[in-house]
Amino acid sequence: MTIGDANSKELHVGAVTGRYVLGSRTSMLGINVFACRLRSVSPTSFVAAAPVVGRVGDEVTASFSPFGTLHGRISRHVVDGFVVDLDATEMERTALAMRIEAFRDRVWTGVADKRAERRLMPGEPRSVLITEDGMVVPCLVVDYSIAGAAVSADTHPAVGARITIGHVPGHVVRLFDVGFAVRFDAPQSQDEIEELLAAPAEWQDAVAVLKARKIDTDDPDELFALTDYGD
Repeated sequence: MTIGDANSKELHVGAVTGRYVLGSRTSMLGINVFACRLRSVSPTSFVAAAPVVGRVGDEVTASFSPFGTLHGRISRHVVDGFVVDLDATEMERTALAMRIEAFRDRVWTGVADKRAERRLMPGEPRSVLITEDGMVVPCLVVDYSIAGAAVSADTHPAVGARITIGHVPGHVVRLFDVGFAVRFDAPQSQDEIEELLAAPAEWQDAVAVLKARKIDTDDPDELFALTDYGD
């Protein structure tokens, strides 16, 4: 297969998570590694849903288990993340094309989850979290169960901190390298949990460009003044 053949068959994926670093953050103290969800990949670019979208031209280094480490620059934004044009040699693109084809042909058999509650990935992973002091921050729901969720965001609340993800209140129980785990105040309905974790309807149009700041939660129209990321 040639690279041109692979590009004409861009692979759309829905269950591959990874991690990424924005180039401007690699030498910064604090939070600089985030979780992301791969939307599609080809030997020349990839699309990912992400909690921190950066700016067009920013460098991105991302790692996805089936495809390895991918490096490039943000070429444009999408509703829930960004498109990265890859900076790769011909040999690297050929190797990626082979990984894509192998992933395409792989038979998914599934793996039983040994934990008490089955963990799932939301179809639309990008949402918002609200802290106790009224800070609203875009986030990525990495996975969830009826009892809690793993979240990645441009903030690291302390263990024990109370937050709300979408419409679901809870508290932080654990920190990990790309985010934190939240335990819900009460188990949620399996049929309703994904919808409840989504950004409130009045904020959905702003969630892709929302900046962290304190807002009047009784006046969600304030969010729409923050849409300053352009294509």
